[in-house]
Formats: sequence, structure tokens, C-alpha cells
Amino acid sequence: MVRTSIPVGLISATVLLGPIAAIGQSRATTSLRALTATPELYVNRAVTVTGRFRGRVPANDGIASLPSPNRSRWDFLLNAEDSAVWISGIRPAGWDFDLDPLSPSDARTGAWLEVTGTVRLAQRTTRTCRAARDCRDVWIEATDLRAAQASSSDVPGRRRRSAILSPIVVFNDPINDEAGVASSTAVRLQFSMPMIPETFSERIRIAYGSAQSLTAPVIPRFTATYSDATRSLAITFASPLASHQTVHVELLEGIVAANGRPFEPWAFVFSIGD
Repeated sequence: MVRTSIPVGLISATVLLGPIAAIGQSRATTSLRALTATPELYVNRAVTVTGRFRGRVPANDGIASLPSPNRSRWDFLLNAEDSAVWISGIRPAGWDFDLDPLSPSDARTGAWLEVTGTVRLAQRTTRTCRAARDCRDVWIEATDLRAAQASSSDVPGRRRRSAILSPIVVFNDPINDEAGVASSTAVRLQFSMPMIPETFSERIRIAYGSAQSLTAPVIPRFTATYSDATRSLAITFASPLASHQTVHVELLEGIVAANGRPFEPWAFVFSIGD
């Protein structure tokens, strides 16, 4: 797919209307890496995460030491790769397993669990905090859990791919350099992996190629809607695009995939017909 570099002189800022909506969602899994990197994007939202049961792990167990929220007797740590989060409010037991948060043996075994609940974020009031991030407690107020299969990155001999892959656009309509596009067109993009919907806000820029002219038309106001089910973004315009104009579409820095990896800024162009 061709990536087009757009001269700064041809760009005009456009307002993104309203929040990005995630439609058609099923039981999509949020990575612990993404959750712990940007917890403010998930606070008070329902999520489903997968990780290994670590009980109340001592600080020398090789997992980052996190203060327990002490919300319930069943509080336990869940970790995957280099990220961990506390789970609170639910007993780690099911029809074929019963784990004890105080058992060193259960913590070392590290059974895989899938946990569903609401992300909570609280500011810690202590003089030992060195920075704003150090002073935040993040945990999941769980409502359901079940046994899960090990992540492919934790299977011996299998390459850890999820931690290194960055998202890319795998499909766009109109295509790059397409001419004669209808003025009523919408813009549709599909990504190689699930994205964090909120990170699209204020990071979509659309402009006409003649935007540097004083008499140039203005891009209509637009709305962007993200669907987690299809990993796609649909951009619709409030009115038809101007005829015989080249349209530049940019996704700016700051967009992030659900696995925590950043999206590299990307752009393409197309031309409107009669």
C-alpha cells in the first residue's frame, strides 16, 4: 500500500464531531499491556482481559510490585508478559479450578484466566509517590471469570509476536490516487488489529489539495465511527465533497492499537469527479 507524504501547506484542520463509537462489539479482549499503559482510556468501562493468576505475589517474584487495592479477601494479581493488574471482588474459582490468592503454589503455577469487570482508577495519597503515574492505583472490579488458554506468546518455542507488531491499514476505500470518486463517498479504513477507539479523536485530518488558496472550498464536517467487530473506521461527511478536488486523508500520531502498540502516521489521497 502506497503511503503518501502530504505537504504541510496543503493541510487544513477539520473538527472531529462527537466521540468515537465502538459498534458491533462482542466479547473482545483488551490486552493488559494497553490497559496498564493508558488506564485513563478504560476507567469505569467494562473490559475482558486474559492473564496468569499470580495471587498476592511477593515483590521478589519477578513481577512488578503493585500495591494491593485491598478491596476484598479475594484480591489477586493477573499478569501477561510484562504487565499486571489487580483483580478484586470475585473468588478465583470455577467448575474445574479453585485458586487461593494466599497460596504460593497456585501463584507459581500461574493458571490462565479470562476476567470480565470494570476498570477502576484511584489516586494514591502518599509522600512516597515520585510521579503522577506512581500515585495511581488501577484494578478491575470483576463480575465474571473463567479458565483460559495460554497466550501464544507464552507457549515455549513460539515467537512472541503480539508484543512487537504495530497496527497498519490493510484496506482503504477509496484507494490511494483513485480518480473520479463520487462526491457522496464515505471513507472506510480497516486495520490489521483491534484499535483503541478513543485514540482516533482529534487525530483524523482531512483537507482539499487547494486548501492553501483563499477561495478554496472547505471540507464538510465529518463523523468517524470505529467498529471493533471489523477493526474498521468509517468517516462520513455532513454534505457532499466538492467536485474536481483532490482530498487528502491523514491519521496522525497518537493512535494506539489494543495491544498497546502505536500506529505510525499514515495518509492517502483521492480525487472527486463531477
